[in-house]
Amino acid sequence: MDNETHRKEMRLRRHLLERRAVLKGAVGAALGAALPALPRGAQAAPGKPLRFIGWAYNPQIVAENVETFKKLYDENVDYELVPGEYHAIAETKLMGGQHVDMMYSEEDHIVRWNKAGWTRTLDGLPGLDAIKASMYPVNVRDMTLPGGGLGGLPYYTGFNSFVANEKHLGAAKLQPPASWEEFLDQCRKLKTDKVAEYPYVSAWGKQWASLSWSLFSVWYSEGAKVFDAKFDPVFDEPFRKVLEMHRTIYKEGLIPPDVFTQIGESVPNFSTGQHSYMVVHEYDQKVFNTPSTSQIAGAARNFIMPGKTRSTFVWTAVYQMGAKPVDEARAWNLMQFFGGKAKDGEYHVAKRWALDFGLGTPYKEVIDSPEVQKSFSAWKDTKIATQQLETATTRDVAKTMWFPEWDWYMMGEAQDYIRGQGSLDELIDKLRKKAASVKLLYPE
Repeated sequence: MDNETHRKEMRLRRHLLERRAVLKGAVGAALGAALPALPRGAQAAPGKPLRFIGWAYNPQIVAENVETFKKLYDENVDYELVPGEYHAIAETKLMGGQHVDMMYSEEDHIVRWNKAGWTRTLDGLPGLDAIKASMYPVNVRDMTLPGGGLGGLPYYTGFNSFVANEKHLGAAKLQPPASWEEFLDQCRKLKTDKVAEYPYVSAWGKQWASLSWSLFSVWYSEGAKVFDAKFDPVFDEPFRKVLEMHRTIYKEGLIPPDVFTQIGESVPNFSTGQHSYMVVHEYDQKVFNTPSTSQIAGAARNFIMPGKTRSTFVWTAVYQMGAKPVDEARAWNLMQFFGGKAKDGEYHVAKRWALDFGLGTPYKEVIDSPEVQKSFSAWKDTKIATQQLETATTRDVAKTMWFPEWDWYMMGEAQDYIRGQGSLDELIDKLRKKAASVKLLYPE
């Protein structure tokens, strides 16, 4: 390994330490403890602090944002990093009676936590209608509870993107595939021609934001509903086809054999330049096209997903307000600062996430700003990204109490099937039965 490659790998390792999938509590605590406090305003902050919990994605920056909020609003806030499997640990805390005023939540837990009585709707809070009008409709829909209330304010929004290594496409004289059949044929050619030993890679681990997100993206791209409007399973031909394709990819060695255990949602693997195609979180394209963290900077390009519909899975992570905040007005200030525009007219948090890490936001004003557009265009095709977002599919079944449990079970069973265990009919039978059983546990 030459020195430059070694340096890039070390920089990428440091980047991965900041990702929520691999950051451990001791590291996060050390980062938070090392941050200097910003100077306070002239007035005394409230005695009882607002309590905010969040997952392990750049917690040092979250802590800095907390200090900015405290200074701007003359406030008192306790911020706690929750390491590991955030949602499971957060639920344990909430079931144990821990008081929380604001918390992170992914789209598949918004309704679950609201119905459990741990969080509240934002309806009736001042300025909410104007806030909703300033966001893209698909994101408002994603954050809206089945009863119509808004379940939170946005932390970020994203979708799974289809990314190609243009160096490999050039070497094989290929154009990006329009169908998954064409994709398979291209991967076989890339492998046979020794352009790539493993042409494809994606997040196939049994982890939140990994195999499930990857599968749903491909299902939606092929037109599979997975669940209907009543949230009953629709395991139809497109659903079956996608699972069969995943088994074929693994059986034919078109993907690395250790894909189920790769770290960092397989982002470091694609950054090596050894793979041709990847289905990946959109914001990770910035990692691929940054010279300090990638061997293929400038050659990783996003294209529209293959498939019959060419759609993908879009999600909106949120900040939820605790059911019983210490003070509603204070908690609403905290929500708006992190999940929107602060009282000084700035999107302190959303703009920083966009510029520093490439995270999307539902706020049109932020996305359309020349500063953000210039930043995004340096590492992705923004026209393609906008087209993909406009045709993306929300996972409405996530607005049930039972879906997280079904989803976790599905990933484990799908992994076994992809490895070659059992038949597709057996897998579908298991998934149907699991859906029926968890629905009985959580009647709507």
